[in-house]
Amino acid sequence: MVDGLYDRDLKAKKYLFLTFTLIDIIFLLLLLFIPNSLFHKAFATSPAFDEVLMPDKKISNQKNDWVQTYGNDSTHLKSDYANILEVGYSSDGKTLDTTFWLASNSENASIYKQPLKDIRYGMLIAIVTLPQNSGYNGANYNFYVEEVNGKWSEYLYELSSTGAHALIYSKINYNQSFGGPTIGPGYVKLRLNLDSIHSPGNYGLSFYTAESLKSNEVRDFTSWVAVPPATVNTLTDPKNIVLKQGEEQLIPSKIETPLSDNVTSISFDKDIDYRSIGLNVSAERIQPPVFKIKVSPQTPVGVYTIPFMTSLLIQTTSSKLPKFNDTVTGSVDPEFKISKKYPTIGYIAGKANLTIHVIPPLTINETFMAFWNTYQNAILIVAGGVVGAFSTLLADYLKSRREHK
Repeated sequence: MVDGLYDRDLKAKKYLFLTFTLIDIIFLLLLLFIPNSLFHKAFATSPAFDEVLMPDKKISNQKNDWVQTYGNDSTHLKSDYANILEVGYSSDGKTLDTTFWLASNSENASIYKQPLKDIRYGMLIAIVTLPQNSGYNGANYNFYVEEVNGKWSEYLYELSSTGAHALIYSKINYNQSFGGPTIGPGYVKLRLNLDSIHSPGNYGLSFYTAESLKSNEVRDFTSWVAVPPATVNTLTDPKNIVLKQGEEQLIPSKIETPLSDNVTSISFDKDIDYRSIGLNVSAERIQPPVFKIKVSPQTPVGVYTIPFMTSLLIQTTSSKLPKFNDTVTGSVDPEFKISKKYPTIGYIAGKANLTIHVIPPLTINETFMAFWNTYQNAILIVAGGVVGAFSTLLADYLKSRREHK
């Protein structure tokens, strides 16, 4: 009876082992034969971040917020419905949610129903891993909603530096009533599925509105911003900053984010330098950054964390812009011409820290040992030379005396 139970238990363990073995084999086969793209789509996500509110500041290379993209007449354009005040954006890693806050807070939606007038709300997207001059003047994707004759449509295009643009998806003539969750008095909301642009890990955004009447169009652009909000890293040489009481040093450093290491400003609590209990830190040079650190003899020994604010330049293009010459059709896509008016710069403002270790000054013995460790080779060489010269003179003197005797 016991032998029978043992045999059945042994068989059950064998069947269980075979079952798990078959499951492992099937899983390995799935890994081998299912395309990697399916796994990428299943697991790839962009970084998630909380809402960021970006005010629409004047673009430094433009005279004002408005850019004339078509025609030369802006009469009846530049309305409050197209004037960006600020843009809020956030992401859960799967979708990018954006809210345009506009100058118009009117309940009247008649502006969206004029037969010859079109309004567009969109964003340009630059992917960090793609070449700087790729796409339309640095923009690799264009996502927007557009109103034409009172009907709304949504588009996502992939952009090429040759002037071509490929439609990724569209949603034509969908019903969108004014005052609803997407479009209302003073706001427009956009939602982008990040999987449609391959869920980038780092990317840049520039938001815009476009308002056109007949053959004339104006646009309101924001500058470029980093997504997700950039974390500023500070690398110093040496890595650990150690100064003695009463000492002064220049510390070379590198300040960088995934989008830029081009530092444009450094400030300490809205001041040009940091001063506290005899510790003084200032930016001796901005690019490349060099910090000047002074420690007074009265500064208490300890570890100090010095916060500072820095601004870094984002540039979506370099000086070597791509040239496009369509030898087949002899024409250039109109959007490509507009792209030359896209903003190509923005600024990342971020917080960073310097950690400084303040230690006591050297004792007399430590000072002597430091002096000896630094100059012992030179001292030994000089001493050896002196001893050699003295030995030579002594030998000559003794030889002279023997000869004289």
